[in-house]
Amino acid sequence: MSATNGVSRRVDSPLTCEYDGDPRRPECEHIAVVAYGPIALCASCNLRRSTVGKGISPRWLEPPAPQREALLIVESARQQLGQAEARLTAAVAAARSLGCSWSHLGGALATSRQAAQQRFGSALKGGDR
Repeated sequence: MSATNGVSRRVDSPLTCEYDGDPRRPECEHIAVVAYGPIALCASCNLRRSTVGKGISPRWLEPPAPQREALLIVESARQQLGQAEARLTAAVAAARSLGCSWSHLGGALATSRQAAQQRFGSALKGGDR
């Protein structure tokens, strides 16, 4: 995460949410993710804010180191998933071009023929439905 992603500054020790410990906010997540001037809020309290920070541009805070590392792993997994989805679509297209039926593809995908056709049919060239 960097300033180009909308994060304004690095925070290595977590900031506490303004509403931490407030009995009216039992869903408070305690660790601030955004600041409006001197007031820092967690994601949950940020969604519930009414007048706090109105007219002030939010400063998105970078999460603490362990959370940053976890988020980088999630981002990497998401990218790998996208690549795997593209490979799967290409493999299904190749199988269909070789004459494989949707029933056989459904079996290979551990799903029904109809589910396989609905998921991949429109992605194939020429609307192979």
